[in-house]
Amino acid sequence: MTVDPYATAAELGLMQGFPPPPDRRVTRSTALLTPPYNRWAYLHMRMLYPSAPVRSAAEPVALERRIADLDDVVVPRPSGAGTVGLGDYLRETYSDALVVLHEGRVVHERYANGMHAHQPHQMMSVTKSFCGLLALLAVADGRLRETDPVTAHVPELAASSAFADATVGQVLDMTTSMHFVEDYADPLSGIRRYGAVLGWTDPVPGIEYPPNLPDYLVTLERDDAEPHGRTFHYQTPKTDVLNWITNRVEGRSFRETLHDRLWAGLGTDGETYVLLDRNATLVAGGGLNATPENLARFAAMMTADGVFAGEQVVPPGVIRAIADGGDIAAFDRGPESDDVVHRRGEWSYRAQWWVRHTPGREAFMAIGINGQWIHLDPRRRIAIVKQSSQPVSKDEYLNAFDLNAFDAIVAHVSSR
Repeated sequence: MTVDPYATAAELGLMQGFPPPPDRRVTRSTALLTPPYNRWAYLHMRMLYPSAPVRSAAEPVALERRIADLDDVVVPRPSGAGTVGLGDYLRETYSDALVVLHEGRVVHERYANGMHAHQPHQMMSVTKSFCGLLALLAVADGRLRETDPVTAHVPELAASSAFADATVGQVLDMTTSMHFVEDYADPLSGIRRYGAVLGWTDPVPGIEYPPNLPDYLVTLERDDAEPHGRTFHYQTPKTDVLNWITNRVEGRSFRETLHDRLWAGLGTDGETYVLLDRNATLVAGGGLNATPENLARFAAMMTADGVFAGEQVVPPGVIRAIADGGDIAAFDRGPESDDVVHRRGEWSYRAQWWVRHTPGREAFMAIGINGQWIHLDPRRRIAIVKQSSQPVSKDEYLNAFDLNAFDAIVAHVSSR
């Protein structure tokens, strides 16, 4: 469609005209995982898929802004391939929004590809981290214990060998044993089967799929070669199981709890919504669509011991439980360790959050495919929100490029 690999949706002419030309039309089949159509789709997901809104706060609370120039930030390319300025880095990582906060104030923001502070954007697996936080809040309230059997709260999962004898804590930290491959490029992989069940990706002809997400979850099987609790293995359906558990103990849905426990106390405004499967089941594994402004409010709170606008929104102990991280040895035994980003001994996974233990660069992060990030550094009170429409779901080079940029931004802001 174009020789410029970084062209925006408008430059590509996507969804322009009445009707748009066939080759510029975004459909359900191309929206989620097909470049360059995702450059438009990630800003307009509710136009293509069923969704449910998350209510905003009764009264919005404005973020304080003290905008600074970050043009001096130099970002190393991965693998020692030179450096670039912040603008070139953002373009080469298909960035739609970047918001940097320091001590609760927005100190830098940039938008591209039609984004602005109040435009919802698909957050993919960043949704998981909100699900994990809501589960930890239920634990803090005494509604849930990490030692509880999964089936104590969702007896239907006794039919699934992947969860029948697992604990809530093992699901929370993704150390349950499950036979499932998270390969977006393979139409026969577990994650593509999951997507077809949701109605988000096209089914493979000749394969029969369960009709909805809960019916699918009870079919998942254990990996007989691996015991529960030993190895971190990132697998999306575990989050939907965690959400099922949390919904049961809360007596309300993810979007209701998100509003009641977070959005209401953060002075949010504008639009937030969560995607559904084709039978109106909310998808906690990757359905959140949120604005940069609301995510920035959340990030400001998480880097201030849970306080926002003078109110305690999240108990400090819950944030410490995430920041302290999980089992590093379990992480290193899993398939996510020792790549370009996740060096052995430096990462763990706790309550659906990625935790970095690198000395001097400690942080915890919510990460979604195609370049979605909430990077939190409570020690320096710096937070970074990045929304992107990268052409591939997972790319070690782009992930490393993003992390290099966050390190450079943190160093620059904290040295001022």
